[in-house]
Amino acid sequence: MKKIYFSIIAAAVLSAGCNSEIIEQQGSGSLAIDLSCKSDYTVVATKATDEEIINDLAIDIVRPYDGWSVNYTPFSSIRGKVVELGSGDYIITASSQCKEHAAYDQPIYEGSEDFTIMTGQVTTIDLLCKISNVKVSINLSDNFASELSDYTVTVSNGKGTLSWVKTSEKDDFKPIVVEGKTVFTSAQAGYFTVAPLSVTVNGHRAIDDTDASTVLYIENVNAADHHILNLDAKVTGQIGDVDESGNVIQQGITITISHDVNPIDQNVVIPGFDEIPVEGDKPSEGGDEGDDEGGNQGGDPVVPETPTDMPKLIWPANPDFADVELPMTTSAVVDVELTIEVPKGIAEFLIYVDSGVLSPTIAALTAAGTVDENGIALMDMINDDTLYANLGEGLPMKDKVLNQTSVEFSLSSLVPLINMYVQDITSGDKHLFTLYVVDNEGNVLEQTVTFVSVPAE
Repeated sequence: MKKIYFSIIAAAVLSAGCNSEIIEQQGSGSLAIDLSCKSDYTVVATKATDEEIINDLAIDIVRPYDGWSVNYTPFSSIRGKVVELGSGDYIITASSQCKEHAAYDQPIYEGSEDFTIMTGQVTTIDLLCKISNVKVSINLSDNFASELSDYTVTVSNGKGTLSWVKTSEKDDFKPIVVEGKTVFTSAQAGYFTVAPLSVTVNGHRAIDDTDASTVLYIENVNAADHHILNLDAKVTGQIGDVDESGNVIQQGITITISHDVNPIDQNVVIPGFDEIPVEGDKPSEGGDEGDDEGGNQGGDPVVPETPTDMPKLIWPANPDFADVELPMTTSAVVDVELTIEVPKGIAEFLIYVDSGVLSPTIAALTAAGTVDENGIALMDMINDDTLYANLGEGLPMKDKVLNQTSVEFSLSSLVPLINMYVQDITSGDKHLFTLYVVDNEGNVLEQTVTFVSVPAE
C-alpha cells in the first residue's frame, strides 16, 4: 500500500504576518490539516514523485451557508503558510488537478471533509484522499501473443478511450515470467472515470492474416477497482469445443477479469477469434474432457495467472493498520508484533521514522546520523553496519532479513522509547514508522504504522 503524508502547518490563532494568509476576520480561528493520500491498489506506478503529487493537489475551502470559497492551486502555493479563517462551518476538498476521463498512469486522488472554525481555537481535521477512478491493465498469454501477428486492445468508458497496440512498428506489451509462464503485460496502466467499460479486441491471425475480433462489456465498475484483463487464445489447429453433432460451441479466446481492490468474483468467457481450420484440422478425439496434456484438448483455454506472491505485512493485533493510541507514560505497553511475508525473498528493507521526538534519536544510531528536511530518520535494516551494532541484538537485521521469505518483526520494544521524551510530547502528536520492503523481483511493499500520543489515564 502506497501512502503519502504531509501537513499544512498551522499555529494557534496568530496575527497576520508576512507568512500568514488571513481569509476573513469575524472572530477567527486557525485550521490545522493532517492530510494523507492513499492508494487502494497493490501497486501503483506513476511517473510523478510523491512530492510532485502532493504539491500539485488543489485545495478548495467552501462555506456552505453563503457560498463563500477560496481555492489554492497548486498546494505548493500555501505549503508552510498559516491559514486563518473566520468562525463558521466549512467544507475542505483536496483533489488532483488532472481529471481526464481516460489517461495512462493517471490515478485521481480526492477527499472531502466538513469542519467548524471556532473563535480563538485551533480546529484539527484528518482528511483522507483516496483513488476515485478505475485502473485497467492487460495480460496476454503466450498463446495469444503468438497466434496473432498484430492486435489492438481498446477500452472505453463512453467518455474517453485508450488503446494498447502490437504491430511491427509498435508494441505496448512487455514479457514477464509468472510462475514459469510467459505473460505479455501492458507497459502502462489505463485509468478511467467510473462508468461501465467496453473492451474491444481486434487482430489478425498469424497463420493466414484473417481478421478476428471480440467485445466484452463490464457493467459493474466502482471507484478504486483494478480490472485486470487476461486474454488467451487457443493454439492454431484447434477449432474449440464441439457438441455431439460436431458444431463449435466455444471458440478460441477467453477474457477473465481479476480485481485486486473491491474484489468481485467474476469470470467471463467470450466467443472470439474465428478459428479457421487449416488442412488436417478436426475436432479432438480421445482423451478426457478438460485434459490439458497434449495441447489443452477439449478443455477451457489456459488463462494467465494473476501474481499472488506479492510481499505483505501482517499485524494480528491491528489487521486494518488503524492509528494506535499511545498513552503518554513510560509504562505504556503496545502490541506491535508484525510478520513480513515476502515469497520472493527480501532484497531491500528500510524503515522511515517520522517522529518529532524519536527521529533524532534513531538518526544518531545510524551511519548517516542525520534526518532529512522533514525530520524523518532512515533505518537501513540490511546495509547499515552502525545501526546493526546499536540495534542488531533487538531487531532482525542483516542475514536475518536478507533473502528471507518470512520475518517476525517487533516494534513493541522500540515504540515505548517515544515516551522517554514525554516532556516534549503534546497530545495528538503522531509518530509514523513506514516499512519499505523490496523483493528479489522488484515488487514493493510500503506500509505505515502510526501511533498517536494521548494523555495517560
